Parts: sequence; structure tokens; C-alpha cells
Amino acid sequence: MADILVTWFSRSGSTERLARALAQRLGADAEPILASGSYAGATGFVRGVWQSLQRRMPPVRSGADPGPYRLVVVGAPVWAGRPAAPVRSYLRQHGPRIQGLAAFCVSGSGAAYDGVFDDMAELAGRRPIATLSLAQRQVLADEADAAIEGFAARLHEAGAAAA
Repeated sequence: MADILVTWFSRSGSTERLARALAQRLGADAEPILASGSYAGATGFVRGVWQSLQRRMPPVRSGADPGPYRLVVVGAPVWAGRPAAPVRSYLRQHGPRIQGLAAFCVSGSGAAYDGVFDDMAELAGRRPIATLSLAQRQVLADEADAAIEGFAARLHEAGAAAA
């Protein structure tokens, strides 16, 4: 078992793609956050946006207990300017067990969504030590390598400082 866990929810696959690339660079364990309901297609998209606007927390499950990890890196798609509802659920459920938190998000615009990270911090009960915002087009076009490397380096530096 590694001492870092990368976990994420992904509706379209772009957040998963970023999460897996980051986990590989960090030598981290990788586990998706699984929602109980489907977010596929137009109906799923609308359901997801509605849940995010309403700050809903649908049931989720994840294979890895975050408690033993020194650092948990949580990835979220941005829905209506907020973290995807399944990520909200995961952080509310597991936040107290997370020792160190880092976060990334993938959005249509790639804008720096400070509100997304503020929501994630509130739900987890701690501020992320580092954050990363990327546009979906960057991730899908493999144009995010430099940003991923920089984020991974910040996480390694933070880990070395904590040791």
C-alpha cells in the first residue's frame, strides 16, 4: 500500500484520466468514487447539475479507506460551479478520517474555481495543501503534463516538509 491515495468521481472520463496520470506520477493508490445512481447521458447530466446546485449528497462507495493514507488527493468535475455531488458525499463521509488533503478539478473552462475548493475544504474539515484546476479539453488533448508534473512536485515537497 502506498502512503498517498488518489480518488475521484468522473462522469465523462476526463477526471478519471487526470486522476490516473497523477496517481502514476505520485506512485499512489488509485480508487474511484462510485455513485449509486447513473449520471450518463443528458438526463444524468441534468441530474448532476441539479444535485450540485442543491448541494445534495447522493450515496457513494469507495474501495479504499482514506484513514491510513498520509495524503488523499480528491478529484472532482465541476458542475454548476461546484464539486460534483458524489465528491461532496465522499468528503462528508470520509473527511474526518483524511489526514492530509489535496484537490483537483476538471471543468469545461479550466477556470480557477476557488469556490469548488472552498466547498471541498468545508466538507472535509481541512484545507487542501495544494489544488489544481484544468480544462477538460487540456486533459483530453494530453496538454496537461506540465501542470500535472508541477502539482505532483508540490505534493512531494509538502510530504517531505511534513516528514
